[in-house]
Amino acid sequence: MKFKLTTFSFIPLKNAKLAFLFVVCSFLMGSSSGQSSILFDSDEILEFTLYGDLNTVFKDRRDESPYHTCKVQYKSENNSFTIPIKIKTRGHFRKISSNCKYPPILLNFAKSTTPEESVFYGQDKMKLVTPCRSEEFVVQEYLVYKLYNLVTPKSLRARLVKVIYQDSVKNKSTDPLYG
Repeated sequence: MKFKLTTFSFIPLKNAKLAFLFVVCSFLMGSSSGQSSILFDSDEILEFTLYGDLNTVFKDRRDESPYHTCKVQYKSENNSFTIPIKIKTRGHFRKISSNCKYPPILLNFAKSTTPEESVFYGQDKMKLVTPCRSEEFVVQEYLVYKLYNLVTPKSLRARLVKVIYQDSVKNKSTDPLYG
């Protein structure tokens, strides 16, 4: 059985489907269960800067890529945070440079350097999904994770972020990108 999503003339069909998915997800979020974390307590988009020798990180797409030292910088309502972390590329298909400009990244937070007031407190290793062909796919993947959270508490928790990649060597930064 197929359902046809009726759209208004000013909303393209593909965006209407995405908006519908978001509305359904938002409506049902109250029933989601699972372990709580400050990071995942909010559905607000978290904005942060990933600062380090990112050109080297993005070029390092080996199977067993090593960790690189970086920093996560962001502002909350009351504080500004700069948290030293280690990052490395991860994944398979998206890690291949001919497939994606930005490889997926594994963020590794140390308990000793992550302040208790930070949204990242209590986190260890986290996967950062990066835009491959379009940021639209990152947002759609996020919504799929949120819907799956409604189905089972044994699902990965996700939060939509906007990341600025700031290379410390070339002193260049990107526009904010969804992750």
